[in-house]
Amino acid sequence: MIIAEEQTAGRGRLGRSWVSPKGGAWFSILLKPPIPVEQAGCISILIAVSLAKALQEQWGIPVGVKWPNDLYVRDKKLGGILIELSSYAHKIEWLIAGIGINVNNEPPTETRVPATSLSREVGKAIALEEFFDVALTAIARDYERFLSEGFEFVHQEWSKLSVLPPRIEVESGTERFDADVLGLSPSGKLIVRVGESIRELISEEVTICQLQPS
Repeated sequence: MIIAEEQTAGRGRLGRSWVSPKGGAWFSILLKPPIPVEQAGCISILIAVSLAKALQEQWGIPVGVKWPNDLYVRDKKLGGILIELSSYAHKIEWLIAGIGINVNNEPPTETRVPATSLSREVGKAIALEEFFDVALTAIARDYERFLSEGFEFVHQEWSKLSVLPPRIEVESGTERFDADVLGLSPSGKLIVRVGESIRELISEEVTICQLQPS
């Protein structure tokens, strides 16, 4: 694992810049899960679910998960996860989960969605040592459980923590469409209904650009 005090060239999904000033939790975890590359999306969802549950339990704030890899509190973005990997013969050789959580830093203002921080939601500064102890313990516990039990328990927790409304707007390349959310596939893809057809959305290709009120 690598922890950065700050990042000057942080990167989010789809090559977007990620503001990473001092006071936040910016860290990367190297994993080598013995799973097919098609299931790589399970890892980002697992980490998001683990962090959401841990922050709820430790600090009593309503952290939710926005598929595929973001943490939200009261419609504001708290952090996100970016997965990069190398594969060979349909197996993952290595996987790096880059994680960024606003903890004590001032949340960025020029963002696509409003942002918040853990300290702002809790009402006091949070020791980064405490944050990392809580976060890494939760991720390690759930990762080991995933390797032994599979994705089903993550799926069940995600269903409780998801902030997605029943109907969403999706942007995929030049395509834009409305869809009804049906759930997750065993490989972590988002299953939606578009008209009369069922589609599975892949995190690397699809951005949920607007949360419609239910």
